[in-house]
Amino acid sequence: MTSEPTPRVGVVLTVRFLTELALLGGLALAGTQLGSGVVLAIADAVLLPAAAAAVWGLFIAPRARRRLPEPGRFLLEFALFAATGAVLVLMGWPVTGIVLAVAGIGVAALTRVVAKDG
Repeated sequence: MTSEPTPRVGVVLTVRFLTELALLGGLALAGTQLGSGVVLAIADAVLLPAAAAAVWGLFIAPRARRRLPEPGRFLLEFALFAATGAVLVLMGWPVTGIVLAVAGIGVAALTRVVAKDG
């Protein structure tokens, strides 16, 4: 018996990675609108995704030292995608925010079904 992932698992994990990148991009986009002035906008555009990446790396990532058990890990992912979607909606990008939140949460749920330890 091999431990090679099936093609379906590989596709789901690739889409999951793309939604994670979209999460960081959405936070950067929102950050550009939060700061008053160029310096604060740049700082927010860097710090928001950095904070989300730190949370992801500490508690969600497969190799995280403090990886949360389920369902806590799913709930944290849910909160990150939902908050990012809400911020994008409030910043004036409603379609982008809704699509990002729904896709991210949906792929997070799908990962639990297809790739058991994703």
